[in-house]
Amino acid sequence: MNKTYQLALLAIPAAIQLLVAPAALAQEQARQTYQLAGAPLDKTLLRIAADSGVALAYDPRLLETVRSAPVNGTYSATEAIRRALEGTGFELGASGGTLTIRRAAPPPATVPPVKVLMAPVALRAPAHAESAPAAAVAPPPGGEVLARVTVSGSRVGRFDETTDDPQRAPTSSYRVTGDQIEEQNLTTLEDLQQLVPGLVIQSTDPSDTQITIRGVGDGGGQASGDANIGMPSSVAIYVDNVYLARAGMLGNGLGDIAYAEVLSGAQGTAFGANATGGVLNIHTRAPSATPEASTSFSVGQNGYRRFRAMLSGPLSEHWSGRLNTIYSNNDGPVTNLRNGHKLGGGSSSGLRAQALYTQGDAFSLRLSADYSISNSAPTPVLLATNVFSGTDGYVTRSRLIGNNIVFGPNVDLDDENSIHVKQGGLSAVAQWKFGNGYKLRSVSSVRSFRSAPNMADGFSVNIYNNTGTAVRDRTWSQEFRLDSPVGERFDYALGLTHLGQNMDTVAHTRYGPGPLPGIYLASATYNNLDVIRLGTLRDRMVSPYAQGTWHIAPDWDLTGGVRVNYQEKGGQFVRYNRVAFNSGYLKEYHTLPSGTLVLRHTLNDDWSSYLAASYGEKSGGLNISAGAARQAGLDSLYVKPEKTRTVELGVKGALWNDKVSLKADIFQTEISDFQTQGYNPDDQQTYLMNAGTFRSRGFEVTVRTAFTRNFTIDLAGVYNDARYTDYRNARCAPEVTLSPRPPASCDLTGARVFNAPKVTWNANARYGWRTEGGLDNFVSARYAYRGDMFGTVDNSALTRVSSYGLASFSAGTGGKLERGDWSASLWINNAFDKRYYRRVGAGDYGTVWGWLGEARTVGATLTYKY
Repeated sequence: MNKTYQLALLAIPAAIQLLVAPAALAQEQARQTYQLAGAPLDKTLLRIAADSGVALAYDPRLLETVRSAPVNGTYSATEAIRRALEGTGFELGASGGTLTIRRAAPPPATVPPVKVLMAPVALRAPAHAESAPAAAVAPPPGGEVLARVTVSGSRVGRFDETTDDPQRAPTSSYRVTGDQIEEQNLTTLEDLQQLVPGLVIQSTDPSDTQITIRGVGDGGGQASGDANIGMPSSVAIYVDNVYLARAGMLGNGLGDIAYAEVLSGAQGTAFGANATGGVLNIHTRAPSATPEASTSFSVGQNGYRRFRAMLSGPLSEHWSGRLNTIYSNNDGPVTNLRNGHKLGGGSSSGLRAQALYTQGDAFSLRLSADYSISNSAPTPVLLATNVFSGTDGYVTRSRLIGNNIVFGPNVDLDDENSIHVKQGGLSAVAQWKFGNGYKLRSVSSVRSFRSAPNMADGFSVNIYNNTGTAVRDRTWSQEFRLDSPVGERFDYALGLTHLGQNMDTVAHTRYGPGPLPGIYLASATYNNLDVIRLGTLRDRMVSPYAQGTWHIAPDWDLTGGVRVNYQEKGGQFVRYNRVAFNSGYLKEYHTLPSGTLVLRHTLNDDWSSYLAASYGEKSGGLNISAGAARQAGLDSLYVKPEKTRTVELGVKGALWNDKVSLKADIFQTEISDFQTQGYNPDDQQTYLMNAGTFRSRGFEVTVRTAFTRNFTIDLAGVYNDARYTDYRNARCAPEVTLSPRPPASCDLTGARVFNAPKVTWNANARYGWRTEGGLDNFVSARYAYRGDMFGTVDNSALTRVSSYGLASFSAGTGGKLERGDWSASLWINNAFDKRYYRRVGAGDYGTVWGWLGEARTVGATLTYKY
């Protein structure tokens, strides 16, 4: 018998001993990560018992009106239970191999023991608990234990206990764990939409990523003209409680992630300004108190390579550390016929270091530093040219300059796009827990982002090259938050946040020498011309906030909150060499209120419902990278705040002894003073504007099933009808502007909102089993569908993004090896080689360009952890 099998056999009695005698020392118990908010104590105890497989005994009558403390972190079962009991007046005891919950101050011995009022309750627990025998029932001293909780089988995750914030409103949210991300080989922020319906992410490069949730988010959508960076997205991104001013600041994507949440609807009260469309809330894995390490290597088609390594463990009595590094490469789906180069992909590498100081439960300090470098080659391909007034302008002018027209998925380029990004940051999260139950948190951060693009014209001849907008962005933030003790009739959080941002841009459009630029653009002034644009943005924001929950009755909670953001924004735009313009330094001041009110009703142990309403205002903007104001006046440089109103009615629950968990809701969001992009045909530049109102409304349903401990299925879908309710002065589509006598503007009232597919749905299935040799095996499949949508804000029929569905499959196995665990998997992304486009936009003279999505990729991953 080899050593691996001997170790496995020796581990069996140890595992049984842990389950039979769960009151053993914490270091002898299995540890796992919990993210449980304050909730009725009975429900929290049931969750811990189900997840850990321990047996509990307690009197449910004693816990009817008691709320638990939050349980956030990696703990053994007994540690997690003790965390939940903090400040409740109860303590953890043991008797006869059974964990018991009793009053911290035992009643006098003369109190007669009470009778058992409730039969044993069977829950479903993880697979490792199924084979364990139930511990013997032995009522502890004091006679307060009236019920025994015995755990066996599998339990599907609940939807109402996936937050680490006791003040989080119980509205629509989706959580994806780091283990799910790794097993399904999801590596980028854009990949999240394959697991989360209603989420749409269009990314052409780190400086240009558009995110929408339920059709609300980034008001961009113009893939031509200057990159305009004076307007933030209304979907906020947070990493370890730190706000990222741009999506590209996520760096190396989804590496070493504990979990990622997608929160729908206006979230401005809890998360601050620029969260009126929703939040992507990402948390990385923290340093561990026990030594652990892992390494993972993936290889696949299309030049796919990905390497990750992690080392974590104690540094001293109070300090622990974590270091992880990552490298990835993908050649891309586009081929340059001129030289055979593969374009549309990129490479990145990064390092993240953390140090965690703990002083018991009273104080912790988590320090983080990260740095990454990425190189990408975003390359659109030509999808179509169009005839207007009897002429195909692009074909005609291409013949005049000798351009070789090639349609996708290939290109013929004399010069290629490339973008080089360097970024990094520092953060410090300090948390104090006081004896009276209050908690104080401080989050400090600084970040730097630099993007250096080298963009070409997309032709086989030189019209322009070495062009693009270089961005230098520095941000910093400081937040203080005070949480009251949990378990009272009313608990609350008070906070103050300060955000700062300094951004500078330098944009060039360098037209080539000789006559070709003038011939193509019908003006000799473009020959050997370098158009220079300088932009400056300074943003300061201070926001006090308060949010609390009133526990009206054991089954009713009312959560309300308010935040006021005081903002000062300044900027300047200067243009040289063509349509010269200098705006001077401009300032705007805004007071941006946010409010939330949620009524939650617990119907029974399995079901709850809620009614939520929220209001938020997104930051104002400045036109600091376009020269429209030369004709329209300085007032056109100011963009008013965008206002969002959301209502949502939902239900969450479980069926058949927690074998099926589901949630459903209906929602409606109204946007006024919609911030988006317009277009000035006189100088062919985009600019920011407020464009009227639109409404997004629909419903979503999510179902999780675990009918057996081996087989799970997740289904989730969103129907969303997002339409403009007042958009009378919209930019006209190219098929209108290129026709004879086009109108100055178009009326899109009643039309669908761009970047908002009506239907999105996702399906995931996983089957896992263990062989007699001790190997843990799995097979899984996922399918993600996105309905059609308009790709640009003008709702051009030319830039409509067709619907598509992507299927992916994976299979793997793993087991014990020496001190750790190994695993190997095979996977295939886009299994049916569906040709789809991440983004579609309009070009010159009626052309249509698209950014291709991932081609079919077959690969393998090998991982070792200990």
